[in-house]
Amino acid sequence: MSDFRLFVDAPGNAASATSQLLQELVRGAKVDARPAPAASPEGSKSGAGATVAELVLNGALPAAVAAAVASVVTSFVQRGSARKVTVKTGDDEITVEGVDARSQKALLEAWLREHEGEG
Repeated sequence: MSDFRLFVDAPGNAASATSQLLQELVRGAKVDARPAPAASPEGSKSGAGATVAELVLNGALPAAVAAAVASVVTSFVQRGSARKVTVKTGDDEITVEGVDARSQKALLEAWLREHEGEG
């Protein structure tokens, strides 16, 4: 069973935004989430200039949890806490950006449900 990975793109405040999203996911969506181990991209000198940070959601996401995660992530992006959040599992991914919140939430929720058995 693979995990869901969330990549937070928040130029200038990636660490703060990632920490905020982690807290919101744990409190609001009641998921088992943690920061991903820090790894510098190939060829980089250090992770200090990175604008993308990563979280890992552990375990399966039943329908109610998928809906809560979709709601938290969509609200987080809409508030401007991050430019975008990309959710990956295996080779598949979906990106939530600051456009129509209702559509983004519905798309993310459907995507999470579709990948429930994989995550």
